[in-house]
Amino acid sequence: MGRRSSFFRGSELPRLLFLAAAMVVGWVVVWNYAQKFNLAAEQELKVNGKPDPIVADKSVEFETVTDRTPLEFRDNAAYSMLLARARARTPDELAAAARRDIVVAHLWQNPQQYRGVPMHLLGTALRILRYQSKLSPTDWLYEAWIITPDATRLPYVCVFDEPPEGLPIGGNVSERVVFNGYFLKIMKYHAGDNTARGAPVLVGRIGWKPGEPAPKPGENSLLRWTLIILGTLFFASLVRWIFQLRKFLNPPRRSFLSATTPVNEAIDPAGLDAWVRSVAPEEAVAPHPGATAQE
Repeated sequence: MGRRSSFFRGSELPRLLFLAAAMVVGWVVVWNYAQKFNLAAEQELKVNGKPDPIVADKSVEFETVTDRTPLEFRDNAAYSMLLARARARTPDELAAAARRDIVVAHLWQNPQQYRGVPMHLLGTALRILRYQSKLSPTDWLYEAWIITPDATRLPYVCVFDEPPEGLPIGGNVSERVVFNGYFLKIMKYHAGDNTARGAPVLVGRIGWKPGEPAPKPGENSLLRWTLIILGTLFFASLVRWIFQLRKFLNPPRRSFLSATTPVNEAIDPAGLDAWVRSVAPEEAVAPHPGATAQE
């Protein structure tokens, strides 16, 4: 039997090459994505000496602020004061004063302790809206709903009145932003499913650069699972390809006749009888026609 001309069946080689190319392209995309956001990542916060104490603002404007309620007229005094305070500082000055050790859990558990304290956020703005308001010298206020790694289901509501040029506005955006602002209160609001929820409200300044879109929730997991499936298919095809390659390279086993096997042309009856008796069980061998029967 001769060797087969090819060890591939059907479209095995094109399928293997396609999966390999898809996997390589996918991992290149993931690598570029990770490198891009690693450059913009926050510096890791470490313990270094004794931190400054957190001191809540005791201004009279905060006396009427009540947490876990909607924004109301009674909040306007503190709201307006924080807007003016944010405008009075440059973005760099406000960023230098903003604390990076406060997370949403702190604000949710004891909001009074953090009233008026400046905070720093780096996250994804999922919604950026604007409203006409007399509280701003420009007659417009902007509101960004920002999620951070510590608050993916409890977004921050960040208010500002000086947006960067070109900042996208809409109810469904995905923008990488930085925000430095003063904590006002925990605001009650109704979500899309009409469920009452709470969100921390900050008033300050937003930072944004064009060309740095952030992924929407779920996009990372979708990309990851897509690459996992492609990788699994690729390795399954690779294993099958290697198995077929080994099968092709190993020659088929040949069975050889014994050197003592008689050849038809050179055998006589007595020799045939001796050979049959040597290769078959004794009870299975019939007597030769010329033999004498034993009584």
